[in-house]
Amino acid sequence: MSENRKRSALDWIEWAGNKLPEPSLIFVILTLIVALVAATGDALDWQVTPVQPRVVTEAVVDATGTPVLDAAGQPQRAPARGPDGQVLTELVPTGAPIEPRSLLTSEGVYWMLSSMLRNFTGLPALGLIFVAMLGIGLAERFGLFSALMRSLAFITPRRLLTPAIVLIGANSSVASDAGYIILPPLAAALYLAVGRHPVAGLAAAFAGVAGGFGSGFFPTGGDGALTGFAQDAARVIGPDYIVNYLHNAYFKAGSVLIVTLAGWLVTDLLIEPRLQRQGAAAGDTQAVDDMALSGEERRGLKAALATMALVLGGFAALVWVPEMPLHGAGQPTLNDGRVVLHHAVDVLPPGSAVSAPPHDILSRDPLMVVEASARPRLAEPPGDRWSHVIVPVIFFAFLLPGVVYGFVVGRLRSQKDFVDALYHGVQSIVPVLTIAFFMAQFVNYFAYTRLDRMLAYAGGSLLVQADLPVPLLLSLFVLLVVLGDFALSGMLSKFGVMAPIFIPMFMMAGISPELTTAAYRIGDSVVNIITPLNSYLLIILAVLQKYNARAGLGSLISLMLPYSVAFFFAWTGLLLAWWFAGWPLGPEAPLTYTPPR
Repeated sequence: MSENRKRSALDWIEWAGNKLPEPSLIFVILTLIVALVAATGDALDWQVTPVQPRVVTEAVVDATGTPVLDAAGQPQRAPARGPDGQVLTELVPTGAPIEPRSLLTSEGVYWMLSSMLRNFTGLPALGLIFVAMLGIGLAERFGLFSALMRSLAFITPRRLLTPAIVLIGANSSVASDAGYIILPPLAAALYLAVGRHPVAGLAAAFAGVAGGFGSGFFPTGGDGALTGFAQDAARVIGPDYIVNYLHNAYFKAGSVLIVTLAGWLVTDLLIEPRLQRQGAAAGDTQAVDDMALSGEERRGLKAALATMALVLGGFAALVWVPEMPLHGAGQPTLNDGRVVLHHAVDVLPPGSAVSAPPHDILSRDPLMVVEASARPRLAEPPGDRWSHVIVPVIFFAFLLPGVVYGFVVGRLRSQKDFVDALYHGVQSIVPVLTIAFFMAQFVNYFAYTRLDRMLAYAGGSLLVQADLPVPLLLSLFVLLVVLGDFALSGMLSKFGVMAPIFIPMFMMAGISPELTTAAYRIGDSVVNIITPLNSYLLIILAVLQKYNARAGLGSLISLMLPYSVAFFFAWTGLLLAWWFAGWPLGPEAPLTYTPPR
């Protein structure tokens, strides 16, 4: 009876998920909601007073309690710290109250139509994803990732097969969807060939590929998407805040180990013994022979890995050797030496009297456009030169090895093969680009109406006043992302909704955008293996039915549920331990946000 209730609940979740609109339409609906809420707020004169976290300082005293003076004879002050050692902050008003701006006005409609293209092309994630996927897609098309995954699986000792499969799966997100298609059937066949239950191999592989999606030793196109949206959201509170491409690199690497260990324990101690008690599975080992590497593939893989080592070694030399192009700090510029600035302006009727100096007047006809008094912001600020070239490094680190592999195995015979492989990477992100167009409108409309700042200041103030412990806030956020995955599938889609709301709010509570993004990775990943909204669930189900013809979607979800629970607790525990230890999440990626003094 309990099994029937369980299946009925799962069926209901699947039915409800299938009734939801497609992600693109969800963003259309959210955009309409933003327009209606902003118009309502404008009519009702809503207001929110902006506040800014400010570091609390205290006088510096010596061992006798005497204030320490600086060179000018003034008492020195230092940031005050609470019992937990964290810097204390207080909220102070920073300007006039913020009021919502309606889109349903003549100016609002004009702005919506005139900004539609700019909203899309200005997405910070757009270029990152596109360029990275050119190289990654080419390597995938020629079969480099398939050969690498099969090679690693075949050379692994029997007793280490489970951790190896989970580890490979957790790193397969660099190959886009290849992990879902290649690894689960391969793992099932390998387990059967060595006398283990094939469904256990299938479960371990799917747990690594889907449940460990947000982890990995390598940067991916998805990292670029998270980076862009996190930076845009962070600038609601910190206008100059920079989130770099590798902002979660250290945490992702640590996460791989936790996911691998948890997947290993669940598979070998829980899943496989349960499957063995249920009886042997049908199947044969022919699939293993079909997936073995040929001589050409082995030679191609060796050549490709050697090429990747040369590419990465070359870039390392460009960074570390003095006087080389990527050594030291740099400032990105346009081809004429200029830099792109974001600057607030005042738009006035032509002929208006202004007191601004001539060089601040950008246009006199047909409208007077004058630079506002606000300080301009660099679109690309100066920094370490290597940090400005992460995407080109990813591009070449996959493109050149992919070309070498394709040439050695005979899949790259002409320039048409090369161009088609480049097209493959772009074609794989067409659904993402479609979603991104509508997401861009939602994000920018949200900002135009000022609802983003109003919600950030109001919600952030409540968080600060509630004074909830950071570990509790992070755990609740991970759980919220998990629940959100049953309503909206896709890493990019959910983050597009959550980032503009939660990153500014958490910054007000002292949590860095990088830490919020790390928490998001966990919630988005651990539920991938059980949510009916995961389109790859049906592919995995087809493989499962090869070994259990009576298996249905409920069977697959119940098989994977222990992984989801184990990953949630183990991975969230890692995040909290990371926070308590005070380790950076990546290069120049702090755990806390401390506002400028």
